[in-house]
Amino acid sequence: MRQFLKSAVKVSALSAIACALSLVSTLSANAQSQKGLEGSYVGGSFQTGNGLTGLNIYGRYDIRQLPISVRGSVNISDFSGDTYTEFAPTVTYDLPIANKANAYAGAGLVFGEGDSTAFLNAGAETEIVTNVVVFGDLKVPLDSGVDPIFGIGLGYRF
Repeated sequence: MRQFLKSAVKVSALSAIACALSLVSTLSANAQSQKGLEGSYVGGSFQTGNGLTGLNIYGRYDIRQLPISVRGSVNISDFSGDTYTEFAPTVTYDLPIANKANAYAGAGLVFGEGDSTAFLNAGAETEIVTNVVVFGDLKVPLDSGVDPIFGIGLGYRF
């Protein structure tokens, strides 16, 4: 039963990402005139999922000539009293959805103290006041034994 629930959660998360990507592509005609969020930022976030709760140091490097960003996070998580540190580089396709706001989707790898795993990523980011960005994303690991992870955070844009 537990394996069935894990599979159901994973299929639901992948379906949510697929729906988000469909919505993003539908909005792309509207987005052609939008500027979206430009620039790079660094910040921190809180994440939860897969039995982990943790804090991240998070960053985005905006490749200005392309609608692509390179993102990365250092995750410091507590699992049953033990502390784990992981590095998660990600490449995303960024789609402007409003002035100073993007939706993004991509893929990455998690490297840590144990095995590494690939994941799909979808999220959104927007500037809430000058140079302060709020962002949230969902990471869906492709490893069958790992649950999706949700994160939300704040960053400083430069």
